[in-house]
Amino acid sequence: MRIGISKDIHKTVVGKRLVLCGVEIPCPFGLESHSDGDCATHAIVESIFGALNVGDLGTHYPPNDDKYKNISSLYFLKDANRIMKSNGYEINNIDVFISCEKPKLKDYIPKMVEVVSSILETDPKNVSIKAGTNEKMDAVGRGEAIETYCVCLLKEKRNG
Repeated sequence: MRIGISKDIHKTVVGKRLVLCGVEIPCPFGLESHSDGDCATHAIVESIFGALNVGDLGTHYPPNDDKYKNISSLYFLKDANRIMKSNGYEINNIDVFISCEKPKLKDYIPKMVEVVSSILETDPKNVSIKAGTNEKMDAVGRGEAIETYCVCLLKEKRNG
């Protein structure tokens, strides 16, 4: 078993699409980033990389590389899955917490779980995604950012 933890935070930007865990959420703002700004997927990828001890998001996908400009963060998740499998591991479970004042994410979480579990080739029961607010405190609470935390537990892949 190997465990990884990560946190990602992005500033909100009016007029950009909001994407979390690969799901587009109707909202007047999105997240500032070189890629699509999906801080939830970034945190998942970083936690997998941390568990594997293979570097971080910037090591694998440099933010100054135009190849990754506006790319879907699901590309990173698919690649993290490939790296994880090639190292002989699979998901035991993932726990994600997204912190934002708006929008409310409750109705989008089932689709997020479906997208993430499908890409990571794991049972949806192994992917927990939750959302909460910062009670109007700090940059997240003022709506200036969205922050995500993720913990993942990997297990050695079984043969057969």
